[in-house]
Amino acid sequence: MPTLTLNGCAPVPLAHYLKALGILRLVAEQVDSNVKAAWRNDRLELHPDLSSDALVSFFGREYRPSSVLAPW
Repeated sequence: MPTLTLNGCAPVPLAHYLKALGILRLVAEQVDSNVKAAWRNDRLELHPDLSSDALVSFFGREYRPSSVLAPW
């Protein structure tokens, strides 16, 4: 598993923390259900089964936004 450090995702302020959780959720739901994450030195480290190039490709080409409202 490669380690991908996301420097823009810190535990403080709250907006950066929520961004990190959103990225983790998207990767887990749409790309790699076995992804793991950890905070190290105030940065989010992702441990996915894909490379950094594959992650960039996912967000550039394959990413599907989640719906804000889910009608029944």
